[in-house]
Amino acid sequence: MTRYREFYLQELSGEDMNHAVQAPAAPAPSGLKNHVPGELLVQFSPGASAAAKQAALASVGGRAAEVIRGQIDGEGELVRITFGAGLDTEKAMEIISRRPGVSFAEPNYIVSVDAVSNDTAYAGGQLWGMYGDQTSPANQYGSQAGEAWAAGHTGSSRVAVGVIDSGIDYTHPDLYLNVWLNQNEISSTLRASLTDVDGDGLISFRDLNASANASLVTDLNGNGRIDAGDLLSDVRWENGTDQDGNGYVDDLIGWDFVNADNDPYDDNEHGTHVSGTIAGMGGNGIGVAGVTWSTQVIGLKFLSATGSGATSNAVLAIDYYTKAAQLGARQDFALTNNSWGGGGYSQAVLDAIVRGAKQDILFVAAAGNGGRDQVGDNNDTTANYPSNYSTKAGAGYEAVIAVASITSSGSISSFSNYGASTVDLGAPGSGIYSTIPGGGYAAFSGTSMATPHVAGAIALYSSLSTQSAADIAGNLLLSTAATASLSGKTATGGRLDVTNFLSKVGTAPPPVETVNEVYGTTASETITGTTGADKIWGVPGSGTSLGAGTIDSLVGNGGADTFVLGDSRGRFYDDGRSRSAGTGDYGVIRDFGADDKIQLKGSAANYIQQATSVNGVSGMGIFVDTNGNGAFDSRDELIGIAQGVTAPIDSTQLVFV
Repeated sequence: MTRYREFYLQELSGEDMNHAVQAPAAPAPSGLKNHVPGELLVQFSPGASAAAKQAALASVGGRAAEVIRGQIDGEGELVRITFGAGLDTEKAMEIISRRPGVSFAEPNYIVSVDAVSNDTAYAGGQLWGMYGDQTSPANQYGSQAGEAWAAGHTGSSRVAVGVIDSGIDYTHPDLYLNVWLNQNEISSTLRASLTDVDGDGLISFRDLNASANASLVTDLNGNGRIDAGDLLSDVRWENGTDQDGNGYVDDLIGWDFVNADNDPYDDNEHGTHVSGTIAGMGGNGIGVAGVTWSTQVIGLKFLSATGSGATSNAVLAIDYYTKAAQLGARQDFALTNNSWGGGGYSQAVLDAIVRGAKQDILFVAAAGNGGRDQVGDNNDTTANYPSNYSTKAGAGYEAVIAVASITSSGSISSFSNYGASTVDLGAPGSGIYSTIPGGGYAAFSGTSMATPHVAGAIALYSSLSTQSAADIAGNLLLSTAATASLSGKTATGGRLDVTNFLSKVGTAPPPVETVNEVYGTTASETITGTTGADKIWGVPGSGTSLGAGTIDSLVGNGGADTFVLGDSRGRFYDDGRSRSAGTGDYGVIRDFGADDKIQLKGSAANYIQQATSVNGVSGMGIFVDTNGNGAFDSRDELIGIAQGVTAPIDSTQLVFV
């Protein structure tokens, strides 16, 4: 029987969420999504003095609770703070954001989980997500992984996937050999005596289960095999020393950011289920097989037993994997799997994803579920995080891959979110059978289950290729199989096809049409594009300063341009005062032409076009229908003017996100 295991914030009780983050119960202030009450994430400016930091904290009666990331790589400290009980989160955020030495402040949001081989479940017809049209059993809407296996492609232990989730049952009989072992945390004394039995250049659990290494390990948990649970109880391995100098002592197999220790055991089921789809041990005659049979999975536990966790810990988990990539010359840290969602836009999380992207790490994310047994949300109009984040501005390419869910008959799953511009492809996500803690198996559904099919495919590709993350992502999207239910619902209009994806190993995807992105600052100014195609913002490319109180001039300067008056962060040039027309802040589009477009946040129903003249500028005004009456009146909020345009702008030139 399929159990629905995609949890969302609105489905969790307040008691559960507060237990997960160990904070007192308190209602979320209006306008903010669920977050840890009494806490903020504060990014200080590079070089901010100790006095400036202390003054900023004092302004909200705050104290530093945890340094999430120290000052490094040209960025200031990111700190989790607690603040005085007399302030709500919005007010505290407003006050401290204005202090000298503070780059930004944001809520500490709560997010949650978004589930030929001789393995019995594969042969028994339970792993439809692994099948292809030529496998036996067969299913044309499966990932085609079975056909890749038949061609001899089953992966490599040299690829290590970060499972940022609720942890992993590292003792599971279908996972224990594929659990990551931190090569840099093995003491020099042990390493000198260990034998690399399979000759892959690593010491892995495959080596530790061989007789050649029997004297250096002990089956302390008595399950008849050597697994991570044995090492975490053995002082020869867990020796109290930070061997790799990454700040985490005895992080032999990953880290538990919920309990701040080195034991990322899964007490929820979700992370173990995801891991089985990525890298369940294939060909061992039991249970399931993952898309790749030998890739290593790293347990980066930031979601608690209830399936929820704080974005502060998500940042720590993402950065841990990035640091491992910097230290881990022996392995390919190609990607993380992120089957979770919720909360609002977090600059801190995006910054962490960008840091990973700069290290050539892909971020595979669940598109999200609109809810149980109902049509999913359109991520183009209602942003879902983290799948809606973009690294193009920060890293120069798109490292975030958003995954929708399909059923075994090729339909988009009823719960799955979608988005023609914000969701990339579909993958099997309904009724997915995989591993759960305690050595068991179960079928779960959700975009959480679709995501690891794609993550496993990328790991399989990476085992055969040394291409850049940008090329791998490009070839993934070029290789999808056209699927009617995904047409107009995803950017590719297609589903994962592992066989076609692997056929592109070594070939560079065609260059993406270059659109120059031009950003403004927080000041009133003129922003001018190039003579080619531009996408022009009057506000910064990141952060929460969206033009309130400023007037910008946007000049395309030729080419087919897109003038941005809103993006996934929200609407621009909106002062938030419902009784005012907001004519003190707007963007003036100086040269809007027939080939140009205007990007807006929301839908056409949210806006009214009205000829207007403000401060000597005349043209077609773009107003927010503040009171929702469908007619222009004095309270509607002006956010943009297309100068010199006298007729309403055609709907084909308006883009809604």
